[in-house]
Amino acid sequence: MWAERVRRQARRLKVGRGFFEAQLLLADGSFLHFRHDPHTRWVQAWAPEAGGAAPGLVPRIERFRLNRRHLEVWFDDGSRLEVRLGALGTRFRTHE
Repeated sequence: MWAERVRRQARRLKVGRGFFEAQLLLADGSFLHFRHDPHTRWVQAWAPEAGGAAPGLVPRIERFRLNRRHLEVWFDDGSRLEVRLGALGTRFRTHE
């Protein structure tokens, strides 16, 4: 399942002020950049010249939600990745 693959590769989630933007950094140096505010919702990928997993993940993402509590990402295979934000740090969970 895609959510489990991403969870295994995820290293860190950086969230911007206001919780409108986040970057999910992957082990290979690539990342997914999420933007969700009242007027905009998109996800983009960045990868180093050598390549990375992030660009191949974007077409698999059906939708996502980003707020103060978590980033949730739904994939086209029905799996869901939840990254919880809180005082104890970031916790990654998958739901198949």
